[in-house]
Amino acid sequence: MTEYQLKPGKLGKKVMDGYKKVEEKFTDTFLEKDENSPTGYSLKTGKTAEKVTGAYQKIEDGVVGTYKKIENAFVDKFLEEKED
Repeated sequence: MTEYQLKPGKLGKKVMDGYKKVEEKFTDTFLEKDENSPTGYSLKTGKTAEKVTGAYQKIEDGVVGTYKKIENAFVDKFLEEKED
């Protein structure tokens, strides 16, 4: 299937900027730089950090999954692949 990217517009830009701020705050609070990690970060130690990270991952997966469903429905409803 062809991949599409939705133009975010004003509202989409605000949502993306808000998400970026939450992500940065999370990174500052629960992650530390780690050159040996493939992502460049590792989890700060502690049970609270592990619980919060797990909860954050579940929320992120839900948001991304929901967005993907909406995006697919939009593509199916309003877009069609161009034939050359």
